[in-house]
Amino acid sequence: MEPQHKIIFEPMNIGEIQLDNRIALAPTYVGMGDETGMVTDQQLCYYYTRATGGLGLVIVEITGVTGRFAFIAGRGLGAASDRSIPGLQDLARVIHWGGAKAFIQLAPGHGAQAMSHHKRRPLVGPSAVPALIQQDGLPKTLQGIAKTSPERPRPLEVEEIIGLKEAMVRAAVRAKRAGFDGIEVHGAHGYLLCQFTSPYYNRRSDDYGGSPEKRWRLSLETIHGMKETLGKNFVVGYRFSAREWIPGGLDLPESIEMAKALQDAGADYLSVSQGCYGAATHLFPAGEDAMTEDAAAIRKAVSIPVMCPNFQDPDKVAEAISNGSVDLVALSRALLADPMWAIKVKEGRAAEIEKCKRCYQCVRAAIVDHVPVRCPVNPRLGFERFDAQSFPRPAIGQGG
Repeated sequence: MEPQHKIIFEPMNIGEIQLDNRIALAPTYVGMGDETGMVTDQQLCYYYTRATGGLGLVIVEITGVTGRFAFIAGRGLGAASDRSIPGLQDLARVIHWGGAKAFIQLAPGHGAQAMSHHKRRPLVGPSAVPALIQQDGLPKTLQGIAKTSPERPRPLEVEEIIGLKEAMVRAAVRAKRAGFDGIEVHGAHGYLLCQFTSPYYNRRSDDYGGSPEKRWRLSLETIHGMKETLGKNFVVGYRFSAREWIPGGLDLPESIEMAKALQDAGADYLSVSQGCYGAATHLFPAGEDAMTEDAAAIRKAVSIPVMCPNFQDPDKVAEAISNGSVDLVALSRALLADPMWAIKVKEGRAAEIEKCKRCYQCVRAAIVDHVPVRCPVNPRLGFERFDAQSFPRPAIGQGG
């Protein structure tokens, strides 16, 4: 490998879990599940393919913990009942077979941003504040987002909020039983937990709104509840938008204080992102390395590992790690386009990487058209189950 890339492949620990390198698959909704939230053969092949690409960590996409409230992810994963455990066991197993550690991202719902996609489930939020949707400046591929008509969500009752926290903990227990090495709590991108932390979306005046500490309360209680139930050595992380980039939204100074509180609540790592649908150009930035500055500011304030997305160039990855901005990176579209990204960098073949062109076809499929994601750079994406090399199989000595 190139000398400057060696730091990417240094081992590191998140809690008690050792990773072979500093590269993670970011939790990326790909729409390859079935409508009941159960794991499909295609998902097994998709995740196995990424795990065999030399990653240290695979974080499975957003996974619902209750069927009560609206979700955007119509073909996403679910962990709302014990029926999900056998499929999740298979999923954790194939990721391990591929050589990576396996985390799974859990979320209580999409909140106001779920909008009208699932009419059969009620739209809820911390307060009756409709989602902000960016209207101008979107790439042509994503202009369908602006055509969405936001609806006014029903504010959750306190009993329902407590129920969501308990559902998150129960789902985490199922994930641990299934063999996952860790949990990531989804508090980013303007979805339900993010809306609770947001001064724009959270207008409550009870124990779950008002002061910053009360707005953070659901997230902090969720982290604490998971650690208390799963044990202090089981990894629980938290992903959040350091800045929402909307008027009156969450900003970096408050996010730094929230990061400290999350660490105190027991979080083992933080994944720093940005944006929401009201600032979609920040959620899906056109350039690379757009979130590293915020991640670096948060890393200075905490002692737990910090990861950051929005990378593709291995030189920029190495620079962000070597200068102390982040501990590891979470790649999303880069690994949709080329699941062998890590192996190519390790073998000194970075010039052979099939690069994401930021055409946003994958994003449009997921959140506008609600169909399985596809990639013009990688025509195999979504069809891994038809490729014999993508069939999950244990490595020698791993057993079944």
